[in-house]
Amino acid sequence: MSDAGYRAARELIDGAEDADFVGPRPEELVAAAERALGLEFPPDYRRFVLDLGAGDVGGEEFFGVVDDDFEDAAIPDGVWLTLRERQDSGLPGDLILVHAPGDGSYHAIEPGGIVVRWVPGEARRDLVASGFGEFLRRTVEDALG
Repeated sequence: MSDAGYRAARELIDGAEDADFVGPRPEELVAAAERALGLEFPPDYRRFVLDLGAGDVGGEEFFGVVDDDFEDAAIPDGVWLTLRERQDSGLPGDLILVHAPGDGSYHAIEPGGIVVRWVPGEARRDLVASGFGEFLRRTVEDALG
């Protein structure tokens, strides 16, 4: 389902006038990002960062891989943000931050690829989507109305 969700999201993003993404990222950079986090990206999220990097559409910002400076960056650099939140907010080491809905929580990818809602300071994780592709599709559809 996530691959179909990712393809549907890409069609929406490619057709949107206000889409702003950093663009394709090289394989070597994506592999360096995975090493920095100590995690492998799920296939649909890996495809997203290879194809689009990181960026926004319809006012929704999706975190990803921007460049190789994982220590001194800013949103939408998801690698930097994930590493920072591990230190500052106790983000569990098995999560990768991919989105912030604007209510103080984050959407994150767990091992196995599912997307959960995580609130800093809370141990609880709420299921959001079965995979990043499906999460991306739903969020982009909602943003573009």
